[in-house]
Amino acid sequence: MKSMKKVIYALMVCIFILSTISAGAQIGDIKKGAAKLKEKAAGNEKATETEKKTTSGATTTVDFKELETQKMEWTSTFERLEKGWDKINYEQYNAKKAEYNKFYADFSAAYKKDQGKDHNDDYTKKLIAKVDGYYTETVPAEKMAALKEKVKRSFDEKDWTVYPSDRVKDIENAQDQIEGMKIFLIKNDPALTEYEKTLQEQKEKINLYVANGGLEKRDAEIEKKLVEERRLHAAAMTDASVNAVVVSKIDKEKYGTVLRVVITSGTWEIENNELGKPKLKFVRVDIATKKADGKCYYVKGSVAQKHMGGGVYGDKYLNIYYTEGEMNCNNVNE
Repeated sequence: MKSMKKVIYALMVCIFILSTISAGAQIGDIKKGAAKLKEKAAGNEKATETEKKTTSGATTTVDFKELETQKMEWTSTFERLEKGWDKINYEQYNAKKAEYNKFYADFSAAYKKDQGKDHNDDYTKKLIAKVDGYYTETVPAEKMAALKEKVKRSFDEKDWTVYPSDRVKDIENAQDQIEGMKIFLIKNDPALTEYEKTLQEQKEKINLYVANGGLEKRDAEIEKKLVEERRLHAAAMTDASVNAVVVSKIDKEKYGTVLRVVITSGTWEIENNELGKPKLKFVRVDIATKKADGKCYYVKGSVAQKHMGGGVYGDKYLNIYYTEGEMNCNNVNE
């Protein structure tokens, strides 16, 4: 009986030892598996980082789709320059092209790797070639000629002395246009610089003319000349009743005393109403007057009669249109 118990006890010890050994082996296997997973993850991470390297060797986090987006933005940049929506000087343009060329080297390599073929950049190249043509060493002759044509009135003394503000504005517009031309110059254009100086000098000349009262002096000279030149028109008909109405009806305090009346209409003119019926008839008159200050004036007006119906017209009355201006009293009867 005792020997049987010993056998059973021995068997139990063996089972315990065997189970312990098995568990240890399983734990070892688990550790080895975990180590392998860790090593594999590290390898995948390294491979991912390698794929993110550009052909230039620099490490970047930009993937190919991001490069495609940047490529579209670059194409848009050159489209805007080609259409003239954006304008940059020659130095800035060259820097922009250099930046694009560097980008495109990376993009084309990434494109070939992703698509398995070379990228065709002909469209962007054509845009760049066209924009290249915008930049010149001097302003083209036809553009300079067009610029001078727009501003030539500012150098015509008979023009700028009458309309100084308008002519200064023309010069300022030309100066703005020149600033735009400079953007597309590869280097300084001596001819453009010289003309820009000429424009500024003419602008200062006109402004000085205005500041020194040149416009007022000129107006006085013109008016003096007009006083000597003003004459009543030749008579086209005569009618003593018309003359009498002018002499008696004119506002002497405002216009002065009548010296002479000339009827410039060849016949009585009819003015109809909206229904085409006679409204009144009239003749035009030139009037020479003299005010209390001793000066004579040229006045324009008309003598009219309202239509009363049935072909009958009412009394004559005087309409004053406006005063043409002062005239030399010695010329009243000429």
